[in-house]
Amino acid sequence: MPLSLSLSLPRLGRHAIAAIAAAMLALPATDALVSPARAETPADTLVVATMWEALPLAMAPRRSRFFNESEILDTLIKLDYQMTLVPGLATSWERVSPTVWRFALREGVTFHDGSPFDARAAKFSLERVVALLPYAADLLNIKSMSAPEPLVLEIETSEPFSALPNQLTDAITVIYGKASFDEAGQFVTPVGTGPWKLADYRKQDRTIVERFDGYWGAAPALKTIEYRYIPDHNARAIALEAGEVDFIDNLLPSDVARLSADARFTVHSEESAGIYYGAINAGEKSVLSDVRLRRAVNLLVDRNIVVTGALDGIGNPAWTFFPASFPWTSEEVTPYSFDPEAAGALLTEAGYDKSSGIWTKDGEPLTLRILSYSSRAEMPTITEALAILLKQQGIETKMQMFTWEGMLELVRQGDYDISVVFWTPEMTGHPDLHLKSQFHSKAGMNYQFWVNEEFDALVDKGRTLDVGPEAFATYVRAQQILQEDAPEIPLVHKVFVAAAKATVEGYKVHPSGFFYDFKSVTKN
Repeated sequence: MPLSLSLSLPRLGRHAIAAIAAAMLALPATDALVSPARAETPADTLVVATMWEALPLAMAPRRSRFFNESEILDTLIKLDYQMTLVPGLATSWERVSPTVWRFALREGVTFHDGSPFDARAAKFSLERVVALLPYAADLLNIKSMSAPEPLVLEIETSEPFSALPNQLTDAITVIYGKASFDEAGQFVTPVGTGPWKLADYRKQDRTIVERFDGYWGAAPALKTIEYRYIPDHNARAIALEAGEVDFIDNLLPSDVARLSADARFTVHSEESAGIYYGAINAGEKSVLSDVRLRRAVNLLVDRNIVVTGALDGIGNPAWTFFPASFPWTSEEVTPYSFDPEAAGALLTEAGYDKSSGIWTKDGEPLTLRILSYSSRAEMPTITEALAILLKQQGIETKMQMFTWEGMLELVRQGDYDISVVFWTPEMTGHPDLHLKSQFHSKAGMNYQFWVNEEFDALVDKGRTLDVGPEAFATYVRAQQILQEDAPEIPLVHKVFVAAAKATVEGYKVHPSGFFYDFKSVTKN
């Protein structure tokens, strides 16, 4: 099947819907069907259409990202547009011993309910986060916390942990006021210190936040942000074009070109944290337990075709796990290349023979089961591109799409060869986040069943080292092992795309991919 034909099929729905909508608007007005004027949103309100429901009455969904994206709650430390650590609720921090960090906290800050923010409040919040969200314990490695002064918080980690300030930029560490929890310590509603406070939530519909006039920083220009839950990608674009919303993200590639050519809209497109990659099953249940086959698969996939064929060019080819722009990577990390000849030599060495264009061993074709999930619109096309490109090189594939949970169930059992996933390993500005949680042999999320003792030792060492040449060299070597031992196949580095009415000004794509910064936005 030609690549261009196969990858164009999922886009037909968008044009069909647009054609139907245009035809309906062209009909004469009747009592039952009236052609509406173009909708307008209130001047002091930004209406945002999102792929994910905000779910503001729960902490766990999407690792609390909505609270950070929307800035209902603040983190102790933030990342600027250069992914550099900058003050949040903490104004400064220092490592006073290998396992103890001291944070000076911002003075004069209040929560949305009027209660004061101080070291005891920060300690209480982080204790609740660790107690209620198991992932947070692994992220932070907190042994104990204390408040020796009203505006001084000390955190002792269970081991030397240089990445703690970076991890404290993660949305899962946002600071909750005590009023966020009931008497039993269970979360009930977000009460934070951010520039916006929760005003209304309508399940499966919208979440509304309003400006908090007691915010410690510069006041937002707008009064209200309304997050509308529109999971269908086509429907979000139509809502923007109809004027019903002001801003959308997670656009389909086919919508990017059309909206870019329309003067009524501004399309924002920038590289951001995020990689689409194939997690490779290196365990005994998969033929890819042979490192020669893992390397061969990496050499048989032209990432440029994945980007152009599956994403209409909205993305950057990923030949290494981290992009070149990530400050913790280096030219010393050898990138993959498209090299079918070298891949063929590896497959031959592993006992395979290419007959009639198909790689076989003992008369059986080399067949890979490739899984992914469909909640992200781009996942089916990226996965299909991978399957087609491998098949073109003589490797049979069985592609299956599931829900995220359905895919994970099979992956945990080792019932797969490659699972195509999306993660944001750069989003805290430090490599420890993903290298430890996904690839370390003892990590709870190492569903590749991959074990490399040198890699483990490097990652364990790296998290003890302060930022500097030794830490940099340690993580560069760890990345090189990822390339050599190949427990994954990097495919595409994400380019974050959003579109807004041309009247919306002041928005910038944040490279973390999880921070709207709408307090800087105005509507002209």
